Amino acid sequence: MPVLAKIAIRNLREHKSKTLIIGIIIAIGITVMLLGNSLMETAARGVRRSFIDNYTGHVMISAKTEGSVSLFGRQGPQTGNEEIPRIPEYEQVYEYATSLPEVRTAASQVSGFGLFSFEEKGNQFGILFGIEPESYRSMFPDSITLAGGRYLEPGEEGILLSESKVEEIEEDIGIILSPGDSILVSGIGAMGFRIRELPIRGIFRFEQEVEGLSQINFVDVQSLRALLGMVVATAGQMNLSSEETYFLEVEDPEEALFGGPVLELSESQTQNVSEEALLNILGVRRPGSYAAQIDAGAWHFILLKLEDESQVEPVIAQLNRWFTTEGIEARAVDWKVASGGFGSLADTIQIVFNVLILIIAVVAIIIIMNTLVISVIERTGEIGTMRALGAQKRTVRRMFVLETLSISVVFGMIGVAVGAITIGILNLTGLPAPNPFFEILFGGKVLHPALPLSSLLYALGIIVAIGIVASLYPVSVALRIQPVQAIQAE
Repeated sequence: MPVLAKIAIRNLREHKSKTLIIGIIIAIGITVMLLGNSLMETAARGVRRSFIDNYTGHVMISAKTEGSVSLFGRQGPQTGNEEIPRIPEYEQVYEYATSLPEVRTAASQVSGFGLFSFEEKGNQFGILFGIEPESYRSMFPDSITLAGGRYLEPGEEGILLSESKVEEIEEDIGIILSPGDSILVSGIGAMGFRIRELPIRGIFRFEQEVEGLSQINFVDVQSLRALLGMVVATAGQMNLSSEETYFLEVEDPEEALFGGPVLELSESQTQNVSEEALLNILGVRRPGSYAAQIDAGAWHFILLKLEDESQVEPVIAQLNRWFTTEGIEARAVDWKVASGGFGSLADTIQIVFNVLILIIAVVAIIIIMNTLVISVIERTGEIGTMRALGAQKRTVRRMFVLETLSISVVFGMIGVAVGAITIGILNLTGLPAPNPFFEILFGGKVLHPALPLSSLLYALGIIVAIGIVASLYPVSVALRIQPVQAIQAE
């Protein structure tokens, strides 16, 4: 083997131009592949962390539907104003889910869409997340930073507006909103429009803001349920007086109404009525005053954060088995489904990138093969002489494989070194997202790529694979050379 290695190295030196052509192709390919995979893998981790820590948690429980459903509504052709189904047997589901030892924290949520109305000046669209403040903040403690005002209090009516939405309203409508102001919100749902005036408790920004999710605003869950028509009146027994049940007992209600003594004429009185008194006809609106008339079990989602991310798949499987056993029409999914396609974006881009790399690798292998075949033809006399002196076919095969592997390893490691240095520089300086699309892909405005061990091992595997595959055809050509061809070549 040492003799073959010396021969291989000598041949590479004698054919420097071809060696450099092959080597440069391999080095550039490995550099691009390593850099691209590192960027994509870092971006995928960034998107995953961004959504798990700020929006979805590890696991989302929702009602079972024919299509896919995310935190942002139905996915697919059935989207629109179709209502998101409520979790059936909510209390039972919540109790079981939170009893699992793998679950660290849980928060329930209602999702919907709304319009912020400003009379003749126009409307602004917004995504509304109905939350219970304490549990939601406990699950996502660092997801938002208040730019003004304060957080929602338990049982308090109000809305937290995103800073991006406030800026958009100021730019498009010309109205400056501040904590303490009120805003008119119209709920968009399957039951039509409902309007509610909500006090602005605070203005916030997401710590890791994702373009497209700046439309999210937080509302107390009671108000959002009312806007979406999820109100269920209490069903208690009522005791009615004899006067209130009078018409239920008479044979002719019309005669009793207009001909009997029920109606008495009286002199009407006039009084001044204020605007506040007229509004109170619709019900006095005090924080928590309507909470008793809200269905406490009306929730769209239960979000779970786990102790260990490796437990996600087992927990999802356990929950879905329990739903099936109990006959509950609910299902558990991971954060990618909960994100409504945002989470799969990085994976999709990485798959596309790997396909492009595969195409480039195939082209590179073809170029290397052609170069090696030309080298074999030029060395017909040498190969024939070796065969004439008794060299076996396996000896010739090993020699060419060693030559190709030597080129692949040497220049491949150069490519790895260049890629690692580039990644190190980008990690220190950061790679800014050039547009909103890349902000989603990067999971933020700046990406600091790292060099994962998996990408490095993948690159080394590709180096060896290129060396072996690229040598197959040239070796087959070399093995067809007979000793007599050496004499003819001379």
